[in-house]
Amino acid sequence: MADQAPPSDGAATEKPQLAEGVELIGKYAGSGFKEAPYIARRSDGQVVQLAPLLYVIAEAADGQRTNEEIAAAVSEAIKRGVSADNVRQLTDERLRPLGVIAGANGSQPEIEKANPMLALKLKAALVPERVVNAITKVFKPLYFPPVVLAVLAGLAALDVWLFAYHGVAQSLRDVLYSPALLMMMLGLVVLSAAFHECGHATACAYGGARPGVMGAGLYIVWPAFYTDVTDAYRLGKGGRLRTDLGGVYFNVIFILATAGAYGLTGYEPLLLIIPLQHLEIVHQFLPFIRLDGYYIVSDLTGVPDMFSRIKPTLASLLPWKEASDRVTELKRWVRVVVTAYVLTVVPLLLFMFGMMLINAPRILSTAYDSFFVQYHKVQHAFHAGSVLNGSIGIFQMLILLLPAFGIVVTFWLVVRRMFGAVWTRTAERPAARGAFVVAFGAATAFLGYIWWPNGDYRPIQAGEKGTIQGAVRQFAAIPSGRPALTAQREAGLGGAPLLSSHGGSTTKTPAPTLITPGATTTDGTTATTPTATEPSATVSTPVTTVEQTVSTETATATTTTTTTTSTTP
Repeated sequence: MADQAPPSDGAATEKPQLAEGVELIGKYAGSGFKEAPYIARRSDGQVVQLAPLLYVIAEAADGQRTNEEIAAAVSEAIKRGVSADNVRQLTDERLRPLGVIAGANGSQPEIEKANPMLALKLKAALVPERVVNAITKVFKPLYFPPVVLAVLAGLAALDVWLFAYHGVAQSLRDVLYSPALLMMMLGLVVLSAAFHECGHATACAYGGARPGVMGAGLYIVWPAFYTDVTDAYRLGKGGRLRTDLGGVYFNVIFILATAGAYGLTGYEPLLLIIPLQHLEIVHQFLPFIRLDGYYIVSDLTGVPDMFSRIKPTLASLLPWKEASDRVTELKRWVRVVVTAYVLTVVPLLLFMFGMMLINAPRILSTAYDSFFVQYHKVQHAFHAGSVLNGSIGIFQMLILLLPAFGIVVTFWLVVRRMFGAVWTRTAERPAARGAFVVAFGAATAFLGYIWWPNGDYRPIQAGEKGTIQGAVRQFAAIPSGRPALTAQREAGLGGAPLLSSHGGSTTKTPAPTLITPGATTTDGTTATTPTATEPSATVSTPVTTVEQTVSTETATATTTTTTTTSTTP
């Protein structure tokens, strides 16, 4: 860049400045990149990654120095010649679109929030940031090392006592013989999910970052809680991992508190919460969707958004295609881990999405049937003067709408995102756009073929297992047009009758079950995630999640290749 043309008057006299609310944090600690990027946080809470050159320009953009003065400062900092025109080009083409630099007239940039894959949707903030930070002050002592050791030792002792000596059979018996206790169990599960989010927020604050709002949204098909802990990106790897693990650590504390309540009251049903919390902890460690385990893997490797690496990683495996900078910029061991992760998660996601599409008719039919079973029970309850049972039934009727609503929303969001991306990229390529329209039409016809009401809209029956082997058989039955329930399978199930057709009664009523669906988030946000993949005709457990917001794009400047990131989970 040493032999640059003289700067234009506009480039020389313009005085760029940071957009309002932008905070320059510094180098991304514990990065999995060969050259660690720098990070900045925008006023909307999103964190963006900046190449060193862009970060130095942003540091010098104080609204007082011209582009020519910034160029001189940057040249001195990186020991390479940079011109005023270079500064203006990078400012206009890279920093302003990211929302880091204000407009040339001082106006604040209009920025679009990132929409990461499988992120929390339809979310709403419920607890403001100032209240969240006040809560963390109360719970911070729980992260003192002696307290952490005591909590873990207490969990070990409690598990030995409960599962090796006392057992949970009587707790389960009491709940099943008193269905009204299911509401108490559900209330405690919801409370534990909220407490889980407090764990993420407190861990974030304990490390020196500032958590944002807490709220709720829709994750895949289930409701979920979340906490915004995007500011944890300013922490080192240890601080970020503490934030990721903070939710399950608070689940452990909730277990010990439950055991303490049992010790004071001797009330057996309370102990049933303990195995449920253990299942939730195991579920949270799953790394395949944006649960806590996903963020643990992300922070261990130092790669902010693993899902954004899926496409370039798959493309890099093609021998005739040159690997993208999004892949080659990673350290070798990180690239191996990311590749292994992608090769594991992509088949699982495709399998899960395929099963959702195939079984949609039966899931919707089961929800419909159960809705009217509950409706009949509510009628009977109110006619018998039982307001409590009637109210419980109404609540369960509302819960039953969630799986159906979630399937519709998830399918719509996937189709809209895919259609919009392809339509935009084929704007100048009519042949490619035409091929896409034909392919999209064929896919729509295929879905119509397996979704058309031809006898498969029957509820799931007692005794059906939903195994992997059964899923494989469903894929093999696609040519029949009704893979969710073939004619032979329907005959074997005695026609797969609707319970609601008998007024909600059946000769053998299965015991109600408490089901934990799958997905919470610590959100560029953190959030707590219960399980979100299975329909429930009775009671469903809310999901919590940690949502982290990071979006990435590759920016190529005149002298260097820069990577920017902004963020979900």
